[in-house]
Amino acid sequence: MFDGLNNLAAGFVTPAFAVAGVALAAIPIVIHLLNRRRFKTVQWAAMNFLLKAMKKNRRRLKFEQWLLLATRCALLALLGLALARPMGCDNSTISRIAAQRAGLHVFVIDDSGSMAYEAGRAGAATNLARAKQLAKEQIDRLSSGTEAVAIVTAAVPAVVELKPTYDLDAARAAVDRVEQTYAATDVAGALQLAMEVGRAEARQPERHLHVLTDSTRTAWEGASGDAIKRLSPDLIKVFDVAHYNVAIKGQDNAAAIELKPSVNLVTTQFPADFLATLREYGSARSVQTQWRLDDVVLPGGATVELDSTTPPVTQSQARFGSGGPHVLSVSITGADKLRIDDTRYRVVDVASQLKTLIVEGERGGGLLGSSGMFLSLALSPPRIDGAAVQGYVSTEVIGELELGNKVLEDYSAVVLAGVGQITSPMAESLARYVNAGGSLVLFMGDAVSADTYNSTLLPRKLLPGALVKRMNAAADQAAFTFDFKPRAPLHPMLSAFANQENSGLDTAQVYTYWQVSVPGDSPVERVLNYLPTTSGEAVAAGSRGGATQLSSRDPAITVHSLGAGRVVFFSTSANSEWTTLPAKPAYVAMMHEVLSGSVTSGDGWMNRQVGQQVILPGNLKLTTAPTLTDPTGAPIAFEPGKLASARLSRPGIYKLNTGIRELPIAVNMVAEESDLRSVDSSVIKSTLGEQNVSVYEDALPALGTTASAGNDFGWIAMAAVLLFIAAESFMAMRFGHQKKS
Repeated sequence: MFDGLNNLAAGFVTPAFAVAGVALAAIPIVIHLLNRRRFKTVQWAAMNFLLKAMKKNRRRLKFEQWLLLATRCALLALLGLALARPMGCDNSTISRIAAQRAGLHVFVIDDSGSMAYEAGRAGAATNLARAKQLAKEQIDRLSSGTEAVAIVTAAVPAVVELKPTYDLDAARAAVDRVEQTYAATDVAGALQLAMEVGRAEARQPERHLHVLTDSTRTAWEGASGDAIKRLSPDLIKVFDVAHYNVAIKGQDNAAAIELKPSVNLVTTQFPADFLATLREYGSARSVQTQWRLDDVVLPGGATVELDSTTPPVTQSQARFGSGGPHVLSVSITGADKLRIDDTRYRVVDVASQLKTLIVEGERGGGLLGSSGMFLSLALSPPRIDGAAVQGYVSTEVIGELELGNKVLEDYSAVVLAGVGQITSPMAESLARYVNAGGSLVLFMGDAVSADTYNSTLLPRKLLPGALVKRMNAAADQAAFTFDFKPRAPLHPMLSAFANQENSGLDTAQVYTYWQVSVPGDSPVERVLNYLPTTSGEAVAAGSRGGATQLSSRDPAITVHSLGAGRVVFFSTSANSEWTTLPAKPAYVAMMHEVLSGSVTSGDGWMNRQVGQQVILPGNLKLTTAPTLTDPTGAPIAFEPGKLASARLSRPGIYKLNTGIRELPIAVNMVAEESDLRSVDSSVIKSTLGEQNVSVYEDALPALGTTASAGNDFGWIAMAAVLLFIAAESFMAMRFGHQKKS
């Protein structure tokens, strides 16, 4: 018995109330003393008679008064003790008999895409269903009214689904409401939210964190694992942590994780290959592939042996009879327990006509006297009768003064051919156009001024680097040549010329070009360089006879991304003014390759992942408020006043209505969620920090094996308070009234 008393009340949830209760217990004593000082003793005959009569009952009266005073003092002290919630140890005999457990339990439930794995357990079809089962079993073990529960989900974005509550029925209902999502896993984000909940409940005597996941490698290793490790030192200061692995041992999965065209731009004029990446995460297996274009089965399905390194599967028979968005998909068949990732979708915005705006800096006389006419003829050559050949490129040639009147978003590409006058408003308009997904191609010419370009285009990243000086081949020296070797590795824009010995790219001469300084750490890609020259072979324009040493391998053609668009830079002219390249056989094909390699298809916003939003481009024509529906037909809301939808929750083909037409939106599961391979329990424990961390498999530990510290004696103290209130009321009534004779 005494051993139990010694172990009683090692601490309080709110010790300030206990101190206040002890202080308040002095109030009745103070009142008693003050009341005694209020009266002045006056001797008079009748009082003396009464005092003599009371001497017989003095001992009884004093006892009654002291008993009433002690009861009132104890009442206030016990009230403070009850509010302070004294805590007892686990192994106390009194704790086991009379106390209730108290504390906070935060459940982190992984509801990401991988948890949809059909494990086939009795009463729990998926891994998520088993995690919810375990959470409710643990809640059933808690003490109602003294142990609080909070729920956090771990799919992107992590969310606090239930704030701390002592209502265990509400906690069970919150667990039931956790729905399967197909988003990526964000264990670190969920643990951060759990830690914030735990810190807000710092007065709880015990805080427990229950993490229920399928322990996938993508969630617990790499960058995600590093984020958890950075969080774990603070986490274990707040919680005792328990992790439950709900994965089935040996679970594996086959998935289609990527689908893309082999070329940058798909057109109605030329065939294009599509590449599908298929993976098996586990034991190798054979699967059958099926391709569909606009829901029509395509030829080309085959049996594929899948493992974790299977090369991409190619579809070469997709033909597009019309431009605009088309839906292509690849599926794998066979027994699979995570079916949602067996199909991969792709919206392909096929170009039937590539509108290109060519802006000329020089508009000379004659057919070929203008700075952009060679390029216009190469991209859109005329027939003998003068009409343009029907092709996928449509060119419009204007002067530089007309550029300000054009809506750039109406064009797939804008070409500046030797344009000299570029104002800041014009440069700003071009920057917005490129960042939104447009393609800008720059050619040099006599009108180009380094000061103008460096002050307007360079700050907006529309140049690969600063224009340094204009380089001219000396009259008595050979012209500059390109460093082109057809059998060497080539930039993708020049891949069409691989192994082509007589393309002319290796023999084309350049008499003048602008030297550009590309920073060493720049993401600018060099498409083609000049061959290095020796001192004396070239002089800078404007120099007074002195030879200038050239930098080795000056860039001739560069390309770099800017926002959603791209910028291509040619250091020489588009016509024959500075180079013989327009006369070479490669010129026409090269201009088409550069154009198709730089123009984006514009379908990126129509290909999304679960957890992302559909963000409508600024040039999308709308005649009414857009509406979006998911694969089941349920509406997806748009953010008020914005052209961005709510986050997308499941894979499939969504439908966007613009008022003019209905557009398909392809939504796929995050590829990493298809890898169901689990990490070992030792990895979980080390990632979470070892200390105060327990790791369990797919079951709760036995009741006797877990600590249940933090037994709460507050309810006993409150019961004593009520008992003393009743006693005080009885004594006040009993002692405060004169008995009838």
